[in-house]
Amino acid sequence: MDTDGAAKRIEAAVDQLTFAIEQEDSDGNLTETVQELQDIVVEAGQLLETVDLETLPKAVDFRELPGLVDVEQIPTAIRERDPDTAIDLHTIRHAIRLRELWNSIDLVEFAEEAAQLKKEVVDVLDEDALPGDGTSEAVGEVRDFIAEVRPEVTNAAIQQQAQKRAREAREGVLKGHKAVEEVYPANRRQPGTRPRNPTAVSLHPSGPIPDSVSTRFSSVPSNVRLSKIDALPRVYGRRWRTIDRDR
Repeated sequence: MDTDGAAKRIEAAVDQLTFAIEQEDSDGNLTETVQELQDIVVEAGQLLETVDLETLPKAVDFRELPGLVDVEQIPTAIRERDPDTAIDLHTIRHAIRLRELWNSIDLVEFAEEAAQLKKEVVDVLDEDALPGDGTSEAVGEVRDFIAEVRPEVTNAAIQQQAQKRAREAREGVLKGHKAVEEVYPANRRQPGTRPRNPTAVSLHPSGPIPDSVSTRFSSVPSNVRLSKIDALPRVYGRRWRTIDRDR
């Protein structure tokens, strides 16, 4: 799903609405309100950009959802304005795959954009208008779940930041390796590469690592033990040449 494109379309629609209101708004009060609402839309779009909506569904175990929501009781819950009638979230922990969730969200940027969005909402609605403690059991269960996973969120966010730095360093290594591979054939064609000692024997291969079965597989685990997020793809053998299109 193209979240960036959707956010831009929404922003363009709000711009058109703002322009139309400015033509009719004589004192400017309505225009100011619309501009504040536009700020909320922009921040909401930026918040969505921190989430990979294509991989996000993998974070939900849909087999567990029937245990969370009683579909037959939804009309009653709406009529009585009591979500607890239809929703039981005490097992929400079983319905969410945390590793896939962390892999789908840039946690640091999400937190920053969420704080900015809240600030824009407060500018329009006032602090008192935001959701309070509430008495709903469902709300309490969600709060308990958030409190339970907060340490994991912090750990995953730190690992994400470390992985960003590792990815930057990795890019440099890949570029360097590619440059060496491009230079190697030219060096082989140049004279004077043979040693002066005719009896000298090199135990190193005469060129790049051969493409054999032993270089196609690695015994190194694809993920790091106890890591909260997926590791970067390992690079070895032929992957030095295919990593650009694989990532």
